[in-house]
Amino acid sequence: MKPVRNPGYLRWIRSLPCVVCRTTYAVEAAHTGPHGLGQKSSDLSAIPLCGKHHRTRDDSYHRLGPRRFAEVHQLDIRAIVARLSEKPFIRVESGTFVGRFGDQEYELGSTEAGLARAIRRMRQLRREMETEVA
Repeated sequence: MKPVRNPGYLRWIRSLPCVVCRTTYAVEAAHTGPHGLGQKSSDLSAIPLCGKHHRTRDDSYHRLGPRRFAEVHQLDIRAIVARLSEKPFIRVESGTFVGRFGDQEYELGSTEAGLARAIRRMRQLRREMETEVA
């Protein structure tokens, strides 16, 4: 089975800070999942790493390997991937848009203000949450 490819998701991952050093400069989407010989893992397994922590430093993902990299940097890569892959959703409750992301709920505004505004607010909240988590 071919791994999932999602260029938009990778673009979003690259917009987040590095999970190790928090820099936003030259962030890459590092594939962390299982893969075959000469084949990358699913794009949905990617985490944001700067070029140094992804490939070039002595303590980089590619030099240390997944297990040692996670130990050295005290990261739970599976939890990071799961958090990044969570899907937010919006519902209507008593004339108000309510967004849910993970175990948190957010009031996004009245239905009179429109769905587009609620979606923009939910996207903004998700970016803020991912910046904190990543």
